[in-house]
Amino acid sequence: MRINTPESTEQILIVNWVRQCTDIPCIHIVNEGKRSQQEGSMLKRMGMTSGVSDLFFPRATPEFHGLWIEVKAMNGKVSPAQQKFIDNMIQEGFFAIAAWGADAAIEIIKTHYHLR
Repeated sequence: MRINTPESTEQILIVNWVRQCTDIPCIHIVNEGKRSQQEGSMLKRMGMTSGVSDLFFPRATPEFHGLWIEVKAMNGKVSPAQQKFIDNMIQEGFFAIAAWGADAAIEIIKTHYHLR
């Protein structure tokens, strides 16, 4: 697994901002990385699912159950599995969205939770 990718850097900036500036719980869904076939099979049996968004904020608002953000580097693309997950979460009553870069994600969080 490559730790220091542009996407991981953006995500670290987001999580640092959330931890320093809010009390909103933030969970990273560890779904990336290379694994052996045996490890991958075990993780799938344990519930790992392709396309799950990178960050989950388990704080409801009057409109939504919580917030899912798929973090992308500026040149990143949303995969079909990621878009399907986002669409499914929207159908389940969550706010789910892709964000290109930390600044965009932070603005989404501020707007969603009415922060300034």
